[in-house]
Formats: sequence, structure tokens, C-alpha cells
Amino acid sequence: MGDDKQVVETTVADAILRLMESYGIDTIFSIPGVHTVDFYKSLPERRIRHVTPRHEQGGAFMAYGYAFATGRPAACMLITGPGVLNAATGIAEAYSDSIPVFVIAANNLRGEIGVGRGALHETKSQSAVQEQIAAFTHTLLEPSNIEEVFHRAMSSMEVSRPRPALIEVPRDLLSSKVAVPVEQALQLYRPGPHPDVISRVSSMLVGAKRPIMIVGGGARSASREVLALAEELGIPVVTTNTGKGILPETHPLSLGSSLPFPPMHRAIEDADVVLAVGTELSETDLLYTCKSYRINGALIRIDIDPRQLTMNYLPRVAMLSDAKVALQAIIDGCGDGDADQREIARRRVADIRTSVEKDAGWSSESHKHKPILGAIAAALDPNAVICADSTQLAYTGNHFFPSKEPGTWLFPNGYGTLGSALPAAIGAKIGCPDRQVVAIVGDGSFLYTIEELTSAVENEVSLPVILWNNRAYGEIRDAMIASDIPTVGVDLYTPDFQMIATGFGCHAVQIESLIQLTHELKEAFKRNRPTLLQIDNDAAMFSGAGVS
Repeated sequence: MGDDKQVVETTVADAILRLMESYGIDTIFSIPGVHTVDFYKSLPERRIRHVTPRHEQGGAFMAYGYAFATGRPAACMLITGPGVLNAATGIAEAYSDSIPVFVIAANNLRGEIGVGRGALHETKSQSAVQEQIAAFTHTLLEPSNIEEVFHRAMSSMEVSRPRPALIEVPRDLLSSKVAVPVEQALQLYRPGPHPDVISRVSSMLVGAKRPIMIVGGGARSASREVLALAEELGIPVVTTNTGKGILPETHPLSLGSSLPFPPMHRAIEDADVVLAVGTELSETDLLYTCKSYRINGALIRIDIDPRQLTMNYLPRVAMLSDAKVALQAIIDGCGDGDADQREIARRRVADIRTSVEKDAGWSSESHKHKPILGAIAAALDPNAVICADSTQLAYTGNHFFPSKEPGTWLFPNGYGTLGSALPAAIGAKIGCPDRQVVAIVGDGSFLYTIEELTSAVENEVSLPVILWNNRAYGEIRDAMIASDIPTVGVDLYTPDFQMIATGFGCHAVQIESLIQLTHELKEAFKRNRPTLLQIDNDAAMFSGAGVS
């Protein structure tokens, strides 16, 4: 790179660890294997924590949860072949949800790749798999390229849409000698908006009579600006699932994450200007009711990903920019808002929220979910992180749980996998040891990654795990019944989860009331190990007119 830098001669494996350190990547989730042992020669000398999951998919989800909670990428290191393929689902979920995960993948010797001799862990084309699940991929073939390749990987995560970046290294290169600078990190900045576009957008928003803002996960770093713009101009704000908490859902201008509901659809369709910030405007935010909406007014889109600016809904104005920078520029360009407009907006929001609460689109079991979610919310700090799995309790939580801060509700929204919550919560707690972290799992999804309880106990992770047990793949079963399809394969035998959790070294409790749930949540945070809080959907607490 530059000739005036102080350099150190080391191995490619150690160079990667040093480069990670320089960018503040301080945690690796990895199962050691014969193709990655070179990294462990110098790992004890680096300021990097190593966490051993019990399955590579769990390791990928731990890195996913860590990055979501901290805002910084963690590393997931994988052996050739089965390690990469086992982790693929977790990496793909991070790709879909725009979470920055740095992946190191070993491969066979350079002379073995693609030959088909039957080498250990050989995959026909490992690179073909990796290209489907990461935004940046590179197979290192020349040791001297590692510095440049690493900077490109970091740039892809920090400057553009934050998605996984993967560097694949043939194992015969890991011990090769290479010279790398001692101080390597680059200062990377995201793009800002064009002044002419800011002037036009500001005029459109100032002149709007019924504006609405749709805010997605791409605006998590712009929560202050979303709040300031909404309050200044009196703009109601609805978020996607990944945007929950960007505007506190208790704020008088917040419509929460209510996009699936018809009252919200009518409000969007009636809006004369719709400002969409950091969102794909995709179907996954509508799956709770499977009902969509039209945008009849002028659509303004702000996104860091140029491909999203014209995806799903065509805009009147498209702005390629970091959300935080763009919104601050719009605030500066709009000037003071109108007090009457702000009051009108608050009344609109109150009316829409009331209609959403009464809407018939809530699931048939939501009367059970809502009191549970309310009790959880009351027991947690505002910045507590909830990692929720694909389970019916979480489906209702996507739209009912009152998130108060951004980056506090993690749900596998895009890829929609099962089994993410437990390992993601472990990663989140490791990354944020001073924050409360909770996992919400279902009896089906829990079994996908239940082995990671071992990793949590080993690392003394204080973690309440709330298990919603309906003894079925409940959402699929309900959909089959609604479509008059035989319920094959969805009614499940469920094991004694409490006995299993105890066997792993966890504490386990059967929850029979809301008062007990609140108490046990508080007790769980005092322990240095996971606590399983099992709630059966047919418990006696649900049998009366209300939940006790």
C-alpha cells in the first residue's frame, strides 16, 4: 500500500488477525479445525476473544447477534467445506437483514481446489456458495494481497449497505510469510446527498399536508434525526420490523411497526408525501396479515444501496446517501415547522393507533401473546436487546412490543430462518455484557440450536430464554387449517425442555402467571448462566377471560 509505513513480517493467518485488531474486531466465533489451526498459533497474542460455539450455524448467528447489538462486526471463522456450509444459513440471514459479519473461510490447498481428488472437506465449488450469502467475497491467491483485500472487505461493510464480507484463504497460504503495516485501519466514510436533491426534498416535505415517514433498519444510526424531523414538521412515523425503536414506540408521532394492518395502509394511501428511509419496502414486513398497500402520493426514497432506490415502489425522488447525513441535511433545509401541523399529526397518529389495536388482523392467539409481551416490556430496561425467533409469540411481538430504542429487537425478518434467537442472544450478550439480553424461542425453533446452551454456560452468559411452547410448527399448522390442507408434519412431539436445560447446566422454570414471569425475569438477570422460562400456550393462566 504505502511505502512510508512501519511494517511487520508475519504469516498470512497472523496478518488477518492483526488487521482485524486494527479495525476493532475483538471477537471470533469459531470451532477450531485442521484447516484453521494456523490462526491459533498467534491468537493468544492478539487482543481478540475466542468463543467456541457447538455448531458453525450457531457461530454465524452469534456473530450476527453481536454485530446487531454493538453496531460493530464480529468475526466468524470456518473450516473448509462442512464448516462453511453449516454456517451458510446464519451468514445468509445476516446478508438479508443487513448485519455486518466478517467471515474467514479456509479452503483446500490451491492445487486441490476444483480438481475433485477427494481431499478432506472438499466441496465442488465452495466459492459459488459463498457468493450467494455475502456482499463481498474474495479468494486469496497471493499473500501480498491480503492487506488490500482486507481493506476492501471492511469498506464493503462500513461504507455501503452493511452485509457480510468473506475472505477465503487456501490453507497452504495461511503459514506463508507476508509484510503488513503495523497501523493498518483506514478512515472510511459513507456518502452524503447532493445539495440540489436536499432542496427539492425539503420543499416537498414543507409543503406536504399529510406526510408519512416509513423508516427501516437502514436508519438505525439516524434515530435522533428521525425524531427531530418528525417533531419539526409533524410527520407520523411507521417503522419496519428491522426499524423498531428508531422512534420510540411510545412517542405521540410513532405508529410503531404497524405496516401489515389495513388502518395503516389507508393512512399511507392517503398521504400526499411518503418519505421512505433505509427500507426495502418489501413483503416481509407485511406477512403478519399478508395484506399490501399502495403509495399514491409522491414517494421520496433515501438508501445507501443504489439497487433499493427503485425496488418494489418507484420514487418521485431517489437519494443515494447515508440516512443520518441525509436527514440532517433535510432538517437544516426545512427550517421551522408549523405548530398546527404538528398537532394535526399527533391526532392522526392517535386515531390510526386506536384503529390498529382494534383491527381484526391480529392472530387468533394474540390475546395470549400481548399480556406476555407487556410483562416482558415492563420488566426490561429501555436498551435491553431481545433476540426473537420465528415463533408465534415473536410474530405478534414484531408489531406489538413497544421498542423504545433502535437496535433492541432482532428478528430474522428477511431470510426467515428458524433457530437464530438463542445463539444471536449469546452473541449480543458477549458484545454488550452490561445490557440486558433476552431470547424468545419456540418449541420448534429452539431445537435447531439448543446445543448452544453449552456455549452460553461455558462463557457464563446471563440470559433469560423465553420458550413459547405450542407443541407444533404453529404458524404453518394454522395456515394449513385455514386453507383446508391436512396438517401433516406440523404437530410435534416435544421433549422435556426443562430437564434438557438443567442437563446443560442452566436454570429452568415453568411459568404459570404474569407475576411469576416478571419475578423470574428479574431473577434470571442475577445468574451467570441461562435461565429457561417455559410458557405453554395451553397453560391455566390463559383459560379465563383475561391472562393472570
